[in-house]
Amino acid sequence: MWNPLSWVMEMAAIMAIALANGGGKPPDWQDFVGIIVLLVINSTISFIEENNAGNAAAALMANLAPKTKVSLAQNAVLLGCNFLP
Repeated sequence: MWNPLSWVMEMAAIMAIALANGGGKPPDWQDFVGIIVLLVINSTISFIEENNAGNAAAALMANLAPKTKVSLAQNAVLLGCNFLP
């Protein structure tokens, strides 16, 4: 992920394991697993939102194609890109 929240969560997961080993204590796996689960949930939600935004942008761009009606001998719909250089 490329957002600061994910970076902080990754560092917190690493610190939960690294700092809990002091004094002969076992690693703090509960905190580590909890942070990783939250990170996966955050990544999943971010992926879904970004995918939906991409689909919405594509749908909007499809509707923005310039069209015009030309009445020469018959009615026809032409794309505006045929008229512009």
